[in-house]
Amino acid sequence: MQPDILYQLRFISNLGEGPQGRPLFVLTDIERSEGDKEPPRYRPRLALWDGGLRILTQGEARNPQWKGEYYYFTRKVDKANQLFRLPVNGGEAEQITWLKAGVNSYKLSPDGSRIALLSPGDREPPKADQPRSFESWPFKFEQRGLLEDTPAALWLWEQGSLRQLHQPPLEITELAWSPDGQRLYFVSSSSLPERLEGKQRVYTLDLQGRVQEWFGGEGPISGLEPTPDGGGLVYLTHAYERGLATDARLTYRPLEGEPRTLAQGNFTNSINSDCRYGTYAQTPRFGPDGLIYLVETKEGHARLRRVSLEGEVSKVHGVGESVLAFAFCGRELYTLTETATLPPRLSRPGEVLFDPNAEVPLSLGHPEPVVYRAPEGHSVPGWVLLPQGQGPHPLILYIHGGPHTAFGSAVMLAHHLFREAGFAVAYCNPRGSSSYGEAFADLGFQWGEIDQADLLGFLDTVLERFPQLDRTRVGVAGGSYGGYMTNWLTARAPERFKAAVTDRGICNWTSFFGASDIGPRFVQLQLGASVWERPELLWAKSPLSLVHNVKAPTLVVHSEQDHRCPIDQGETWYTALLHRGIPTRFFRCPEEGHELSRSGRPDRRVARLEAYLDWWKRYL
Repeated sequence: MQPDILYQLRFISNLGEGPQGRPLFVLTDIERSEGDKEPPRYRPRLALWDGGLRILTQGEARNPQWKGEYYYFTRKVDKANQLFRLPVNGGEAEQITWLKAGVNSYKLSPDGSRIALLSPGDREPPKADQPRSFESWPFKFEQRGLLEDTPAALWLWEQGSLRQLHQPPLEITELAWSPDGQRLYFVSSSSLPERLEGKQRVYTLDLQGRVQEWFGGEGPISGLEPTPDGGGLVYLTHAYERGLATDARLTYRPLEGEPRTLAQGNFTNSINSDCRYGTYAQTPRFGPDGLIYLVETKEGHARLRRVSLEGEVSKVHGVGESVLAFAFCGRELYTLTETATLPPRLSRPGEVLFDPNAEVPLSLGHPEPVVYRAPEGHSVPGWVLLPQGQGPHPLILYIHGGPHTAFGSAVMLAHHLFREAGFAVAYCNPRGSSSYGEAFADLGFQWGEIDQADLLGFLDTVLERFPQLDRTRVGVAGGSYGGYMTNWLTARAPERFKAAVTDRGICNWTSFFGASDIGPRFVQLQLGASVWERPELLWAKSPLSLVHNVKAPTLVVHSEQDHRCPIDQGETWYTALLHRGIPTRFFRCPEEGHELSRSGRPDRRVARLEAYLDWWKRYL
């Protein structure tokens, strides 16, 4: 199995209800031109499962929804996303919006007679060669680039006509219809200071364009879901009680009366994977039984939970697989599920219906669980993938991003490619990881301290347990937060590692503060400092301050359009290593952002994996 196995994969996503109780979804494959004259591209198509696979569109189809006589989806027309509809009974897809700036997102009304959509409208997008001015923040965002000065407006499509319903002063991030279709709920901040602090509010909007603030102002709000009787709203929120490590509260707020918390947890699927493409419904939805369903990640597994309005919580899905998305089709529950060795598949309770990669010759070994018992009393769960043969095998310690994500029941193709090439791979969930409770996830401004202790303790445990591993050939790698920790560990424990790959990492918190699309808020919540308050801490926590200690030959991987961990981080680390005389290489990817490893152009994803393997073979 080589990196180009990626070209054979198919990705299932955007699961929702279709006509006659059948699941509707997007199936994406990778299309390659004859002789590779054009770069490979993703081809997302609308599909239905009715006992067999039915492909509904041959052209691009994203973000599907169904109501009544039509399927709706978005498709690029002259580089702008436009809304289309396709008759359920057959026929050609019909374009129904022609907005120059395209459609950002849309929601069908409960009866399908109206569509609410977010769009900048007919505003001409700024030309790339013209100067830009900004008076707000963020002024750029990952995968979106430089933002427009005026947020997208809320529009209403009805009977073939489109009218602007509301122009918000700040960006709308969530949108939902009331069950009677007479009003909308949306989420936004009330002011720039609130936006800077990550606080949001919920507003109501009637079909005449009248806006009324309802509640909020404490923290982020997501997953809006009106109760079926229209008597209230459920949603996810918190007030940063433990910073970004705070678990979300599933909250019920009646139209009249006080809100109450129904459940608290690490809601949504926070497990790392590089075998997904598309979007996945995981936030609260009411089932036909009147109960609330949502996904929660617990100890490295994503489970479907069922919660009543009285706060009674029960499990829906069993052990052994993770839920990536769910939908009720008619009265029947369908899910997209994944495991550590199986990419997402369409399932219903107790039955796998469709595996898009059943014919792909994937060689995915079963990871062996390993637990490090720390002297402080906590446990660090992890896994090891062992290559075939007696060894001695070189070992790669691979660190996840976040830090508030986790490894677990989901495929990391990169790990299996390393194993196939003869490298053992060890990976774990140190403190800072999600799904083990807030106390475990909260690093308490101790980045690079307690997480380093857990990672090195886990590494020692792995080396002691598996004598076929070569202690003299240990590499370290990771992306984002994992890239930061790769830099940090090779500077703080230089004798431990023979080679390293740092991918979209961080080396300098001072420059990250201003250059990242989340910089000021992230740095304040994670490190308790800013460039004017405790700037010495930002430098002390920056791997760049210790770069003179690094000995490991290091591959630096970074994308030019990464706005989350901007490319100056990779440039600075590479330049410092080069001037220190450390063997280093800079794999620099144009036109890609922070998501290169998960949704970048396929040939660039393959080239990245090949660069990793080449580095490991050369230095491990």
